[in-house]
Amino acid sequence: MAHAVVDERPSTMGLPVSNGKLAMWLFLVTEIMFFTGLIGTYIILRNGQPTKSFPWPAPHQVHLVEWIGALNTFVLICSSLTVVLAHAAIGRGNVRQAAMFICVTLALGAVFLGIKAYEYRAKFEHCILPGCIYESLGSSVPVPGKPASNWLTDKLVPGYVMARPPDGPAAQAYITEVHSQLKEMTETGKAGEAKTECEELLKKIDSKEGMTGLSPEKLRDEVNKLLEKHPHLDLMTVIPFGNLWASCYFAMTGFHAIHVLGGIVVFVIIVIMAALGRLGAQHESLIELTGLYWHFVDIVWIFLLPMLYLLGTHTLADFHL
Repeated sequence: MAHAVVDERPSTMGLPVSNGKLAMWLFLVTEIMFFTGLIGTYIILRNGQPTKSFPWPAPHQVHLVEWIGALNTFVLICSSLTVVLAHAAIGRGNVRQAAMFICVTLALGAVFLGIKAYEYRAKFEHCILPGCIYESLGSSVPVPGKPASNWLTDKLVPGYVMARPPDGPAAQAYITEVHSQLKEMTETGKAGEAKTECEELLKKIDSKEGMTGLSPEKLRDEVNKLLEKHPHLDLMTVIPFGNLWASCYFAMTGFHAIHVLGGIVVFVIIVIMAALGRLGAQHESLIELTGLYWHFVDIVWIFLLPMLYLLGTHTLADFHL
């Protein structure tokens, strides 16, 4: 009597994914927890202290430009597309096309960091730095701090910030600082078309009548009006919760930029491999895993964009949540 024999496939242990992909997902889980902590802390701080009288800084106060943030978002989304195209190309065995798309992704990542560096430069030029911003002009409020003097701060931080007195009331120090800025801009020509208005404000501060009649609060209002008309002016303004905002901004965008830089380093390695003729179809998994990491970096930025650039001074209470 004949018996049918069925060959059973040997069973295997483990998850139905490769070890590399499993390791990448575990790594991304830790990164999700890290950025969740940063973003969650920002949400609590942003909605905890600010009031209508002392609102959270608006983007224009801290020299954030919405369209620049939107442009950077577009750049990252395009880079996610090109890394997917690179993975598809190497899956078809077209190594040359995959290398080309990786080069485009690398270039787009560099563009993102270049735009971010441009934004950081604006923060340094206007002294939008943690601990260096005037948040109030009360007589009992101390002068904001100044960064430690080193080769980097000497190049990036304006000289009038480094010359701040170590202590004393902020009100008088603010008048002195704005006076120094106005004088520098009018003498060097940095004021541009606003030179006449800057000279007029400088005369008000210099005159005895102006010193008694132009209080720190009135000077602050004059500076705000001048900045509304001429946003390029390098004038110190008073920003409630400005130091807290700057700390959150540089922490979140700084760590994100480091992650972008890490992805760029991997893309550079892949490009070098392609140039040396060592990139082949066997490296499909490498490009896939790098793409997973790059998509995560993209998603993090999509969370940062609305919180930093689009919400303005609104809090959760304004949305009746």
